[in-house]
Amino acid sequence: MSLALENEYVHSVYSRLATYQKKDHRPSSPRVWPRVRKFVESQAPGSIVIDVGCGEAKYVSSMVVVLGVDTCADALMGRCRSDSEGLDLLLADALALPFRDNTADAVLNVSVLHHMSTAQRRKAALEECCRCLRPGGQMLMYVWAFEQPNGTFPSQDLLVPWNLSEIPLNGRLPQIKFHKNSTKEQRVIQTSIPITVPDEEPSACSSSWFGSLITKFQSMRPSLPLFSSTQSSPESAPRTPPPAAPRFLPNAKHSLVSGVKRWSPMLGRRLATLLISVEEQLAEEVTQKILHEALTETMATLREVNFYRFYHVFRKGELENLVSSIPSLVVIRSSFEHGNWCVVVEKQPNTVTQILKA
Repeated sequence: MSLALENEYVHSVYSRLATYQKKDHRPSSPRVWPRVRKFVESQAPGSIVIDVGCGEAKYVSSMVVVLGVDTCADALMGRCRSDSEGLDLLLADALALPFRDNTADAVLNVSVLHHMSTAQRRKAALEECCRCLRPGGQMLMYVWAFEQPNGTFPSQDLLVPWNLSEIPLNGRLPQIKFHKNSTKEQRVIQTSIPITVPDEEPSACSSSWFGSLITKFQSMRPSLPLFSSTQSSPESAPRTPPPAAPRFLPNAKHSLVSGVKRWSPMLGRRLATLLISVEEQLAEEVTQKILHEALTETMATLREVNFYRFYHVFRKGELENLVSSIPSLVVIRSSFEHGNWCVVVEKQPNTVTQILKA
């Protein structure tokens, strides 16, 4: 159930949004976090930096090698078409990183852990990053905070709406009606939907990313999470959560397949045969192209479409407690920035190895 939740309200949504967003990776872009960029640029020349959940791979430097990892093929393909000096991109899962132990000099884990639906998966993702990080290397983490400057969220597990009006057009954000009685953060808090996350399945943390990929295909329309009892008005609450994307958009059940197909047409077609026949594939390719072009033009006009993404917002000290559950990691510093908890950790040398060397 937790995998189905993330597939519906995280992976599928990001695959859709990647096709609409304009890529802008300039240092002055508001989409780039200055502290994250500074962390990357502060690494020694020639260092290897793993960017887990890299998305558009915004954080690069000519002095280091960045290995960007993401499950969204659409976002990676968009970055491949731009200048990518000192950057290598891989399609992989954060819980099964395709790197040897103690490989990276530094790791970025920005806006990733808060999309993991259970405590077990959040810890597993952090342990996997720790495995790849060399002793003495540091990892920078950002997660969305439960405590916001203008209030707190109604629950830690939420479906948060995201509107297409937030996508820039021609390099500018569109004009949005001014709300004199509330800030953007307050409106996000008010419109967020508390949910109850299903229990973790025993096989949720598969050692094989390809195996977990097949599992996603087999659960095309999973049962959805229940609304939390913390809803303010039971009478007005719908019985089922809203869809991750509007119903009039093309069915997203094959979005991951289509993303893989753009990455590797041969692999994409082979994976697609697990779901549909060859004839249906050809028909779908034609219809998807026509629908995508039509909807892109329509969206640019309407721009009143909500997508829902899952978040687990972290309480104060929760991320530090998660780090302390992994013996080889220690917190170097932590701070609160723009509604996010920011923590830098360092991997300690293995105690047994130190004793043997002594």
